[in-house]
Amino acid sequence: MEKIYDILIVGGGPAGISAGIYAKRAGRDVVILEKFMPGGQLGLIGQIENYAGFKSIDGNELAMNFFSHAQSLNIPFIMEEAKEFAKVDDLYKITTPSQTLFAKAIILALGSHSKELNIQGEKEYKGKGVSYCALCDGNFFKGKDVAVIGSGDSAFSDVEYLSNICNKVYLLTKDYLKVKNYAGDEFSDKTNVEVLKGAISQKISGGMTVESLEFLQDGTLKQVNVDGVFVAIGRSPDTKALQGFVEMNEGGFVKTDDKMKTSLDGVYACGDLREGSLRQIATAVGDGAIAGTEASKYVLLYNYKHKNDK
Repeated sequence: MEKIYDILIVGGGPAGISAGIYAKRAGRDVVILEKFMPGGQLGLIGQIENYAGFKSIDGNELAMNFFSHAQSLNIPFIMEEAKEFAKVDDLYKITTPSQTLFAKAIILALGSHSKELNIQGEKEYKGKGVSYCALCDGNFFKGKDVAVIGSGDSAFSDVEYLSNICNKVYLLTKDYLKVKNYAGDEFSDKTNVEVLKGAISQKISGGMTVESLEFLQDGTLKQVNVDGVFVAIGRSPDTKALQGFVEMNEGGFVKTDDKMKTSLDGVYACGDLREGSLRQIATAVGDGAIAGTEASKYVLLYNYKHKNDK
C-alpha cells in the first residue's frame, strides 16, 4: 500500500517551506518535493537587504535558515522533480523520475524564473552587475549609473524606482509608446533618465563587474558606460508540468483566490508561480503561510468526511 501524505508541497523555496512549517505545526503529515536545492532559487541570490528582520543577509545563508527551520520540525525533503500531476479518485498523484507519491492535498510552490536576454556577457556578469530584480538589488547601485532593458510595465516601474536612488538611468526599450500604463512623456521630469528608443542590446562588458552595455540603435552600434544592467523583459513560471491540471492565465501563472485555492479542491498555489504575485521573499512567505493553513483545513474536512463514509 502506497503511503498517503496529508499534504505534498511541490517546491522547497521560501513559499514552499513556509507552507510546510504552517501545515506541520497544524499537525499534518507533510513532505516537500524540491528539484534543485533546499531554499530553491534563493540560494542563487547575493546580498538581500529588503527582508524584514535582516539588515543584510546572503541569499544562500537565508535559504539554509529556511531549510534548518523545516528540519527542526522533521519535515522531510525529497530531492526530485515533479513530472506529472493527476487526480485519482479523491487523492492526488505526483510522479517523479523514480517514484509515485500520493496526497490528500497539494501545495504548488514551483516558482518562476526571469527571462534572459541571451546576449554576450549576460551569464558572465550575473550577480556582478547584471540583475533581474530592481527591488531586490537596486540599493547596491545607489548613486551609480545603470541601464534597464525592457518594454513592459515592469521595466518602466524599475526605471521609476531606480531613478530615485541612482545617478543616471538609461532605459533601452523597443516599444516605448506601447506600454499599457505609461504615457510617452512619462519621464520628462526626470533629469537623470534617458530613454533610448528602438535600442537592441548586444553585449555586456566589464572587468570584475559590469562596466558597459553595447546596443544597436537605428543600425548603429552604440555604448553606454554603466555599473549595472537590470533585465526586465518578463518572467516565466515553472508550470510546464501543470498544463491541463489547474487553471492558468495566458502567461502560464496559476490562478488562485485570496486563500491560495486553485481551480481544484485541495490544490493550493503560492509564491512566484501565482498570478498577481509581487514575487518577493516576503510575499512568498506570506502566500505560503496562507496556503499551509488553508490546506490543513482542507485535510481536516477530508478526514472527517472519510471517517463518516466508513
